[in-house]
Order: sequence, then structure tokens, then C-alpha cells
Amino acid sequence: MHSPFYCAALFHLAVLCAQSTAPVAPDPAKLSRIRARMAQNLGNLPNYTCQQTIQRSRRRVPSRRFEFQDTLRLEVALVEGKELFAWPGAGKFEDRDISEMVGGGAIGNGSFALHARSVFLSNVPTFTYRGEEERGDRSTVRYDFKVPQFRSGYQVKVGQAKAVVGYRGSFWVDAGTLDLIRLEIFADDIPPFLQLTAASDAMEYKIARIGESDFNLPASSELVMIDSDGSESRNVTRFSNCHQYSGESTLSFADAPEETAAPAGPEVAAEFQIPDGVWLDVSLDTSIDSANAAAGDEITATLRSAVKRNKQVLLPRGAVLHGRITRLARQDSTFLVSVDFQELTFDNSRAKLKVVLTEVGPILGMRNPRMGRLPSAIADYGIVENETAGPTFYVRTGRLQLPRGTRLVFRTGR
Repeated sequence: MHSPFYCAALFHLAVLCAQSTAPVAPDPAKLSRIRARMAQNLGNLPNYTCQQTIQRSRRRVPSRRFEFQDTLRLEVALVEGKELFAWPGAGKFEDRDISEMVGGGAIGNGSFALHARSVFLSNVPTFTYRGEEERGDRSTVRYDFKVPQFRSGYQVKVGQAKAVVGYRGSFWVDAGTLDLIRLEIFADDIPPFLQLTAASDAMEYKIARIGESDFNLPASSELVMIDSDGSESRNVTRFSNCHQYSGESTLSFADAPEETAAPAGPEVAAEFQIPDGVWLDVSLDTSIDSANAAAGDEITATLRSAVKRNKQVLLPRGAVLHGRITRLARQDSTFLVSVDFQELTFDNSRAKLKVVLTEVGPILGMRNPRMGRLPSAIADYGIVENETAGPTFYVRTGRLQLPRGTRLVFRTGR
């Protein structure tokens, strides 16, 4: 069973699961009970999904503080032993690399379920008993484990370069219940040509209810990546709103099937096509505040005036654009904001959108090149040209606050 772990726009790690051997330890019976309990927990766990909120930060040298970069919000699902990801509200989970979804920056998977499966359901690790330890107000039992490179399927990828490395780590269980409390994973034997000196992931576990039963699930994780130049990336992830798939839930591993009308309920919206070259002057319905907003959040905007073609109304005033934030990242004193509007609706009609951002603002209290003929070098905000993340603009500010009503102008077609 393959357990991928992808890291960064630059990094991509993968873990290959196998079945586990009997460990050698002072108390092998206890380790057997721990592994049996984890096997039962993982084996009985139904397909389920959680919201995953990732705060990403970076520092150039270890002596400096981490600087916040951005926050991502995703849906993550465990389905038939795979971790699948989707943007919140997207309606389907896709079987593709998480790095393809979020673009730049350090990103990873495995902490949701796959790391635990690699350690507790495989015949690869060797275990060492480390004794009892106090963690907070809990008595715990600690074991270390190790997988040498020649038995590992742990793959590290940096750009186009990749290599299989060994890995090691530790886990702690409650001394009484034997429930997993913490799991740590470290990459070993990373070759110099990858220009990566360390990769680690630490997961905290707690009991959560899925369906009608309680399971031991990850509540948070901390992923750390260190480059050969000493710069360090850190992702702190929180899992929340976990629930079992219902009978109506949809999983997609390919293109969505053609939609058909339901036997009862409201009429299905009529599809129409917007020609290229149409200008959409809109205002945000959703305020964007860097203190609580995240890439992945859904947003809407409203057409400020009707669009006419050949004296006929093509799109009425008040038509709604539906999309999401795809990037909300801070670089020094500047925020980069990417938005992706993919659908427009009005009355009982809807159309798919592909748009280019042509104008942003005005933003209250800020200047751009169109205001007072200011040179772009001192503009407070403006459009980022040729951005692969989609329609993108920058705002020079310590905290981004875009109120409802902020104006954006798009042109259809790309």
C-alpha cells in the first residue's frame, strides 16, 4: 500500500507501507497490545473527512523567529486507505497531489492517516522500548522505531530530483488505555544533491466521534522542512469538523458525470456560455481579512452594472460570481491575493467562467497607479501580471482588510 507525503512547491515526500514484524523490546506483549489496538482502530475506521487548516511560516536562519506566510483551508478525506483533498465546498475529492492544488510553499500529506498506517500496520520498522514518561498530566509509554534506507519506500523529491531515504521516529501511548498520543517521523539519509537537510512531521492524537463510534484520530500536526542554506519552513495543521461520509456524499476520481435533473425539487439551472472579451465590473460580497481568512475560503461578488451586447442585456446587474481565495500570502510587508471565480449565476441561469483581472480598487486609504498618476513603484496596491496562480493583486499592508464592496474588474477569456 502506497502512502504518499508531498512537501512544498519544491519538496515531495512519499512513504511506502508494508506489513509489520514482531518487535524486539523488554515487554513485547505490551507492544503487541499497542499495535493490535491501533490495528483495530485503523481497521474499523470508516471513510471520513475533516476540515484541515494549515498555517504556514518560514524563517531564514534558526536564530530568527518564524514569519507567517499564509493560511490554507482544505477538506481532507480518508477513502479506501488514501488521503484525498478538496477545496471546501468543491463537491468532490480528487485523487491528485496536494501540491498541485495549493501551488507554491511547503505542503504535505500523510499526517491525517498514512503515517500511522506505515508505522503500526507494516513489517518494516524495528522498535525500541524507551520506558515510561510523563507528558503533561498523563503517564505514557514511549517506543522508538527505525526503517533503514534499503527497506524504505520513503521518497523525497526536490524539484525534479528525488531519492528514497530511511526514516525514524517515536510514538507515545497512554500507559493505561494504550491509546496513541503522539507520533513523530524524521527522514534519514537525505542525499546532498536534494539540498534538503531535514524533514519531520509530529502528530498529536485525541479521541473523536465518527458516526456512532469513537476513534483515535490526529488533532494536529507540525511539519518542518530545512533547506541546505539553513532556511526553515513550518506548517502547523489543525483538523476539525470530522464526520463520516453519508450516503449522499460524492467522491470523484475522474471528471464529474453529466448532471441530470432530480426527480423532485427546484428546476436545474440552465447552462449558458459567456463569450470572451466581456467586461465584468463587480464588488466583493465577502470581506477578506488576513486575521481570519484563508486560501480555500469561498467568496462571492456581484455585478455592479448590466452587461449588454447588441443592445441586449447579456448579464443583468446583480448577477453573482462564485469562487474562492486560492492564495492569501504575506511577503514581508506585502500581501498577494489570488481569487478564482469559476461560475456566474442569475435567476435560474448559470455559466462557467474564465477571467483575467484588469483592475482592482479603489481601496479606502490606499493609492494605486491610476490614482493621481502615481508611479507604480510607490503604489499601495495593484495587479500582478502573468501570475500562474490565477487573477492576483498585491496590497502593501501589515494586515490585509478588504471590506465588502471592494471593486474588481475582470475580462472573460484567458
